[in-house]
Amino acid sequence: MYKVTVSSKGQVSLPAELRRKYDLEQGDVMLVQETEAGLVLFPLPKQPLLNLRGKYRKDQLNSLTAELLETRVKERERDK
Repeated sequence: MYKVTVSSKGQVSLPAELRRKYDLEQGDVMLVQETEAGLVLFPLPKQPLLNLRGKYRKDQLNSLTAELLETRVKERERDK
């Protein structure tokens, strides 16, 4: 646990050890969430699109495509 001080402008300086650990640099954006326990800081991704990498893997797309095609075949048969 670390102790920090709020400046007159409402700014808080994070300890260097935490900045290094979370790769925080000047200009990085953080999310502040209010909880019952207090305030929680979350570093936001520097390149949000990279977080999607692998989320829609090819094998998942193939199964989704197959499922969609199967649904369409059933719909066509039903509509005949």
